[in-house]
Amino acid sequence: MLIWFYFFAAIISLLCVLYYFEITMNKVNQKHLLILVFSAFSNIAYFFAANSDSLEAYLIAYNFFYIGNMASMVLIVLLILEICGYKDKKIFRRLLCLFACFIIFLVFSIDYNNLYYASFSFAKENSVAYLNKEYGPLHIFMLLFVFGSNFFCILVTIFSYYKKKAFSTRITAIILTALCISSITYILPKILHVNIEAIPFIFTFVDVLFVILFKRASIYDMSDNLLRVYEERFEYGYLALDKNFRFVGASDLALLMFPELKKVSIDSKIECNDCDLSEKLLPWIYDYTKGSTTKFIYTKNEVTVTCSIKDIKYGKKKVGFLIELRDISNEQKYINLINTYNSQLETKVEEKTLKIQTIQDSIISSMASMVESRDNSTGGHIKRTSKGVNIFVEELIKPENNKWHLTESFCKKLSKAAPMHDLGKIAVDDIILRKPGKFEPEEYEQMKKHSAEGAKIVKEVLCNVDDDEFVQIAVNVAHYHHEKWNGKGYPEGLNENKIPLEARIMAFADVFDALVSKRCYKDSFSFEKAFEIINNDLGSHFDPELGLVFLKCRPKLEKFYSSLEQ
Repeated sequence: MLIWFYFFAAIISLLCVLYYFEITMNKVNQKHLLILVFSAFSNIAYFFAANSDSLEAYLIAYNFFYIGNMASMVLIVLLILEICGYKDKKIFRRLLCLFACFIIFLVFSIDYNNLYYASFSFAKENSVAYLNKEYGPLHIFMLLFVFGSNFFCILVTIFSYYKKKAFSTRITAIILTALCISSITYILPKILHVNIEAIPFIFTFVDVLFVILFKRASIYDMSDNLLRVYEERFEYGYLALDKNFRFVGASDLALLMFPELKKVSIDSKIECNDCDLSEKLLPWIYDYTKGSTTKFIYTKNEVTVTCSIKDIKYGKKKVGFLIELRDISNEQKYINLINTYNSQLETKVEEKTLKIQTIQDSIISSMASMVESRDNSTGGHIKRTSKGVNIFVEELIKPENNKWHLTESFCKKLSKAAPMHDLGKIAVDDIILRKPGKFEPEEYEQMKKHSAEGAKIVKEVLCNVDDDEFVQIAVNVAHYHHEKWNGKGYPEGLNENKIPLEARIMAFADVFDALVSKRCYKDSFSFEKAFEIINNDLGSHFDPELGLVFLKCRPKLEKFYSSLEQ
């Protein structure tokens, strides 16, 4: 039930943003809007945290939750200062942001130290995720930030009141009351040791209250301060030219990016050789006059700006051009950081996937070896046939042999599936499987059931594997590797191309190993004899075209089997 409250808190906060934007439109106060946006951001992040199924997912959402939380609280303090008629000093604003960033850093680093949380663990109760946590020594900074901010706002309001400053004490009192209620709501769950995060409810309450105040109170209509707030939030600059491309003026940011402008006199044409101003910016401006320009991105001294251009008009007459510069260095760094993080994450995922596949292969190989250990007549058969398949597919995939258009992916999956071809023998009675001699007809019929049983076992073992192609190859290898080209094999008597290609390939390695290996009922055949038998059975037992390629594997197969004898 609680998860729905978090969900509705996020939705209400988001609706507050949309409603505020709708009612203000052309006179949006950016500080007001940012408070609503960051609180909505915080609520949405916490909903995802509460709805997560793992500690990793929870912590990612929890980090974003704290970013929105801290940003909203900083903006609310600055808003109180603005309402009370004070210009917030840069040093104060920076210290406040630095304090907030320090708390965010502590939250981001809880995985690596016990400063903010002495200990924590992931838990779920009634489908709501939360952290069982014990607070560390530096958690006091969060409490100092919350209660210190509220106490500061109260002091500012009282001081402004006694200084007779022109501000709305009623609206300020309402905001301060909301902050006090929020502080109490924030601390109560901690005192009562309840696993409820109160901040989403606090922000929802504050958002609704602020939207009402922003709509109704004239003091919140700060259109005269819009430009100042805009410049504080973003680093903007400009370069102005008249219609004849004569220099009119430039801001500090433009002078930083294009220092050549310092040597250009007002009302003079911009002329410089071998400089970015003439080689990059001016051609871009000329393109604009022809209607074929886009935004221009320029980097110098580790500062990156986007340049956009507009006409300067007097009435309907165009008198010049305004090139607007915006510093996006931090955005670029953030994008690079995200790209680096994504790359590292992809590497970790690949490593984990490879590890899982290795474990999976090891389990499959162990199962196959376990089955083989029950069979007196086939010791080492699994490893030898797997190597035989590897040698065969390496030859098959060569361009001059690959009339079946086999891919490397198919060949790797077939090699990986080969050890599972006799898993069905686990379903054969020990008396039959371990018989030291040839089978009687009834015993042979029982033995033949291992291929169909093997297909069922492989399908069950690989039921959670996402690679459908690999699963099908493994099932086919187990099921049909005893089928014959002439249709006289088992279990289903398939013939020719009705037998899956992977099973036809497996049959060669399986039979060849049986021929050259010593069994309890026969001696091993020589390589010459084994290849002679296979050659004679092309078109009856084996696929004749595959067989021609298999015969080319003779040198490698002989070398491999000879090394085993040594």
